[in-house]
Amino acid sequence: MDPLTFSLIWVFGWVILLLVAWHMRSSRRQRQLELQHKERMMAMEKGIPLPELPAEEDSGRRSGLVAEIVGAIRINPRWPLGLGALFVMLGIGISAALALSQEDYHYRVWSFGLIPVFFGLGLMLHYALTRPSAPR
Repeated sequence: MDPLTFSLIWVFGWVILLLVAWHMRSSRRQRQLELQHKERMMAMEKGIPLPELPAEEDSGRRSGLVAEIVGAIRINPRWPLGLGALFVMLGIGISAALALSQEDYHYRVWSFGLIPVFFGLGLMLHYALTRPSAPR
């Protein structure tokens, strides 16, 4: 296959995939709104008091997996401490495994395990500097 043809198919394929995903998401949202409206109309016919409709989400907000991760980070202000401890232990383990290895090359590159150690220490320092003050 010609590289130009492959590139065009690749690019337009991703564009079409994104357009299909956008269309499916908007149609799902539309069906959900129609269902809410139908339920409200049926409840109004029966005379049941209804709460207000949920507020529309801002169109500029992130959605999906990224929004869940950002929301979890905002909920727990100690995330840098836990992630920092994880990276420190990972880096110490990598450094120890490479330093204790019997191969000459591994012994020369054991210091690469210090990268996650210092990254973890940086996250812990971030937590120490930005942690919320204790209520008095």
